[in-house]
Amino acid sequence: MNAGHAVAAILLIDDDPHQRAVAALVLSEAGHQLREASDGAEGLRLALEQPPELVVCDVVMPGMNGYQFVAAVRADAGLCTTPVILLTSLSGRAQVRTGMTTGADDYLLKPFEPPELLEAVHSLLERRRTQHDAIAGTVRLGVDEALAEQREQLAARYESQLLQELNARWKAGIDAGVALDFDVATVLLADVYSVLEHEGSGRAGGADLLRRAHEAASDALYLFGAVHVLPHGEDVLAVFPPTRKGQPELLRPLRAAWALQSAIGALLGGETGDAPQLAVAMDIGPLALVRLQDPLHGDAGVAPVPGATLQRLQALRSFAQQQAWPVVAPEASVGLLSDGAALTGRRSGALPDLGGAAVELLRPRQP
Repeated sequence: MNAGHAVAAILLIDDDPHQRAVAALVLSEAGHQLREASDGAEGLRLALEQPPELVVCDVVMPGMNGYQFVAAVRADAGLCTTPVILLTSLSGRAQVRTGMTTGADDYLLKPFEPPELLEAVHSLLERRRTQHDAIAGTVRLGVDEALAEQREQLAARYESQLLQELNARWKAGIDAGVALDFDVATVLLADVYSVLEHEGSGRAGGADLLRRAHEAASDALYLFGAVHVLPHGEDVLAVFPPTRKGQPELLRPLRAAWALQSAIGALLGGETGDAPQLAVAMDIGPLALVRLQDPLHGDAGVAPVPGATLQRLQALRSFAQQQAWPVVAPEASVGLLSDGAALTGRRSGALPDLGGAAVELLRPRQP
């Protein structure tokens, strides 16, 4: 059993006996209690008979596939809040979006590495327990309303109100004018809206293009673990929390950065494939967010509090724009990437606003 991680009752669904055996071995060695099913219909029957704490489910299966299974789980009052991880060899954005729109909580590509599966499982279990603890500390009369709200958020996760709903979910405890402080976080800044303004000029349907770009950016960033995604001038700013041990991480934000490049590129490149390149900067440090209030129109949203981390990010993003580097980070943070997880590219000289050198981060290896 892995020390420090709670065990759970997990339902594993996969029609491939070899793949199911591999996942079962990884999860059972971590101490989890497993039940297994060879297809979606059998898995749904087991889940209804004895609700699991988490489900790991293949997508491509005969009969009821993974998407249909998730839809059935989300439609059942007793199962609707159960976390679901989808496993598949389908790597296209359309497939990822289908799974997440259906209501899945995470999406791993086959073949997966055992640590990645365990990380996804433990992250969702921790999130679920945190949510349950928060509910238990409130007035009991509010439980049904909180669960109903959560179901609505899951059902509408990738619809037009995605950003507002998810930000409200993560910032429910921020009162007007009170800052939410991160002692350490990985923060990403990308010039999405400035690129959109440049590339979208002269195109019809500018408002729809803005909506779809906003949706594509949110898809990519939330999928890889961001807890806040918000507009910041001509940029999009995303905040990634530290690990449960309080350590900052760089690999998942790096994957999010390249997923963002691909998502905006696919949107603006279209059939020609002539997609613009974003300038994405990442840095690690303290950050504060504050909810702003508009006394006339109501909630005006959330904004980052100016500080050293944000200043370094803006300097890094400007440097990336000037040098045409797609993803850049301070050299001091690159040590957080495990050997072989990602490759570095070009290195700058010392930058006055950064206090050191910047490094280009190349696309990471597939997990």
